[in-house]
Amino acid sequence: MNNELKNAENHLSKSAFENLKIWFFDERYKEFHTEIEKLIIDEKWEELEESFFKVLEFGTAGRRGKVGVGPNRINLITISESAQALADYLKLKKEHNLSVAIGWDVRNSSKELSRRCAEVLAANQIKVFYFDYPRSTPELSFAVRELKASAGIVISASHNPPQDNGIKVYWNDGAQVSSPNDENIMKIAQNIKDIKIGNFEELKQSGEIQILGKEIDEKYINTNTKLSVGKNRNAKIVFSPIHGTGSTNLLQTLKSAGFKDIVLVDEQMNFDGDFSTLPDKKPNPENLSANKMAIKKLRQVCADIALTTDPDADRICVMSLEKNGEVRSFSGNQTAILAADYLFSKIHDKINKYENLYFKDRRFICKSFVTTDALNALAKKYGIRIYDDLMVGFKFIGKKILQKESEGEIFVAGFEESLGGLVGDQTRDKDAATIGLIISELASDLQKNNKTLGEKLDEIYSEIGFFTEKTESVEFFGSDGFNKMREIMQKVKSGEETFGATKIKDFESLTETNVATGEKSKFNMLEGGDAVSFEFMKPENRITIRPSGTEPKIKIYAQWLFVKKEDCAKIEEIITDFKRRILNEC
Repeated sequence: MNNELKNAENHLSKSAFENLKIWFFDERYKEFHTEIEKLIIDEKWEELEESFFKVLEFGTAGRRGKVGVGPNRINLITISESAQALADYLKLKKEHNLSVAIGWDVRNSSKELSRRCAEVLAANQIKVFYFDYPRSTPELSFAVRELKASAGIVISASHNPPQDNGIKVYWNDGAQVSSPNDENIMKIAQNIKDIKIGNFEELKQSGEIQILGKEIDEKYINTNTKLSVGKNRNAKIVFSPIHGTGSTNLLQTLKSAGFKDIVLVDEQMNFDGDFSTLPDKKPNPENLSANKMAIKKLRQVCADIALTTDPDADRICVMSLEKNGEVRSFSGNQTAILAADYLFSKIHDKINKYENLYFKDRRFICKSFVTTDALNALAKKYGIRIYDDLMVGFKFIGKKILQKESEGEIFVAGFEESLGGLVGDQTRDKDAATIGLIISELASDLQKNNKTLGEKLDEIYSEIGFFTEKTESVEFFGSDGFNKMREIMQKVKSGEETFGATKIKDFESLTETNVATGEKSKFNMLEGGDAVSFEFMKPENRITIRPSGTEPKIKIYAQWLFVKKEDCAKIEEIITDFKRRILNEC
């Protein structure tokens, strides 16, 4: 094997080769030795480089990547290291009765990986609450709070393709773990030498692993149902979970709330980690391809709206059948506008009737800084506070909720542009069930008045201005792609190219530069991050670039405020030109 290893050294980067040697010779990784040897003999250099050049890090939503061999892959070793690191970190708190709730989604590897997490934690004398079949991510967040657990784990790759999986870690407040806890856990994970692993069935028999069932499901659904703000239930709704866990949260919430006319996309109701009905195998409801069957059913039955959810059911796509027979699909920003306006109007009415000014003045919403500024306009209109000093990732919204609630403020809702939102504080992660409930109530009220969601959205825009958003992505692959992403971000941050902007914000240094004068000033964020924003004449006209924390891609977010509806199409040209210049000049 020595010759093959020497050959590998000649084809791999230094970091990849050093990691490969550890995995090949260390007894901790013996179950992977045969697979590694085969990859070397078959000269799968690209795959080996991708798998070994770095250790899979915590991004905006935990550790996520392809399932396979190596430190940059999701496998029983990297999952075990993550679980052991969490156990070691929790023990540093020196608290009694430590416990962790564990949930998992429909992916083919999720059950095995979640059981391994349970085996590691329970072997470390940490009580495990384990869901016995796939559940949504927001229900896991709810369970952490309901059970007063020390932490939580979800095994899921969310909307990624079937070959991916991941681990998301939650803290005792039910929110995704954030700084400094995420960094501390990762440091421990990178230096794990000893992993304790027990036997799942034996630990279950001894009570160290407790199976969660219908009792948590019912509490979660009942809590969601109480978030209702509307009375009408007449909307006809098409629903598809796209083979994921949406049937366990959104569907049950709608039924519990009293919606009767729900038409299911039967072909996509089963749990299926291969996502067999999707030609491209991408279960992301942001993509038209994932929603084709729901759209077809929407037309067939002449429903008012269609709702689809991603595999772990924290994201929701909303579509409506308009009066001209066309199907209108709403972006995450547009869904947020519709839900927020409806919520705010109901809260406003309630305050005027029943509540004193103390409660009125202390209600707040949150959004990430790349999410539509239309929410700022709506918050101003209805007298609700808004916090938009947040990086991308719902963990920051969870962190802000905790901070502001400790100061006596009342959380109403949180939104992200990528089809993510949350109503109410029972969960501390985005939840398709709560947004779906509010949108369904809005659709029912509109139907009663012979209006569609599209007509309502246009009414809102006519009042506050035509906020228009567009997101584009540039994908990168392997270690070369990873390095290219870093080079582009470094070049952008250097300020060598201003792209015609009047102001530039660096969210890592929290520094704003006036391009005309060169003057620099500091701005506030809850927490900084790797992103740069270019402002063009006014704050509402901006383009932001950041590397994705969940996938190997750079994301470009454009927002423009137009006076006329017919001008909104210009956003396509704006973002296309910017994307071209980024790739050509950086």
